[in-house]
Amino acid sequence: MKQWIKAASLSLVILSSSMYAQAADAAQKIGYVSTGQAMAQLAKRYNVAEKLRGEFKDRIDELRGIESKIKAKVDKVKRDGELMSASERTQIKREMASLESNYKLKAKALQEDQRRRGAEEEQKLVQKIRKAIQDVAKKEGYDIIVDANAVLFASPKDDLSTRVISAVK
Repeated sequence: MKQWIKAASLSLVILSSSMYAQAADAAQKIGYVSTGQAMAQLAKRYNVAEKLRGEFKDRIDELRGIESKIKAKVDKVKRDGELMSASERTQIKREMASLESNYKLKAKALQEDQRRRGAEEEQKLVQKIRKAIQDVAKKEGYDIIVDANAVLFASPKDDLSTRVISAVK
């Protein structure tokens, strides 16, 4: 009977010590980052919108020029349409159709290029944010960092957004 009590108490000691060890392992340092806020602030800091506008300025100006030509043709038809011969009206309508077709083609290509370049710039910012998050996590000893949108409740002291934004190089 004494051996049975000794065995039971020894197993109880082993069990309780392993539970404490597991509880100690489970205590991890967790933080969160508002990546949307970080993206917006970094886009401002690096003037991404201005950079992209500058890249596509010539093409946007070209589209505005085509728009003004179309508008001039429409105004001419409205103003002088009754005085024009049928062949003149047909010629102007063909020119307008050609301008509109050219405009649509160039506008679509511009939109696609702007979308592609915007995605490239966004990807660069995402990489910088990831690097900064990893640096902050290592420096401050965080085990897990999640996006603020995935957090239902957390203490403001665990918000690493400002530290991550300031760590982006």
